[in-house]
Amino acid sequence: MLLNFSTNWFGRTKLALFTGCLLLIMGCYGCAEPETEKVIPDACPDLGLLVTQADVTDMLDPYGRPIDRGNVFSSSAESIFLVFSLSDDMCCKTLNVRWFRDSEADPIQIEDNLHSQFPIKLTLYAPEEGFVPGEYHVIIYVDLWERLNMPFVIGE
Repeated sequence: MLLNFSTNWFGRTKLALFTGCLLLIMGCYGCAEPETEKVIPDACPDLGLLVTQADVTDMLDPYGRPIDRGNVFSSSAESIFLVFSLSDDMCCKTLNVRWFRDSEADPIQIEDNLHSQFPIKLTLYAPEEGFVPGEYHVIIYVDLWERLNMPFVIGE
């Protein structure tokens, strides 16, 4: 019986000691989540996005790069190409392009929500009767903000 009492007493003492240590640790450090540094997400990195290079041409080399021939093209051209690059990849903005003729308010072609590898190559195809001579321009937008306006001319 004496042995039983000492074993119980020793077991209770160990349990009491363990419980006391646990309470001491919880009292010092608490049960709350560990303190972490609060990170405020940065603004969208696309805010400073720029068009770094852009060319309008009616001819591309075999690798799809523009061949610079000025900004006056023949009305018999089959198509006009816009090739451009951006300063960085896009992650949270929308890229839109509008083609206009003779300062008209409505675009003759709209290309919205572009998500492709850069540089981007867009094509304005000639109508069956050919391009109408006049002044044209193509505008690149990031969301609603105009980033580049490129004029070109379709001659006779």
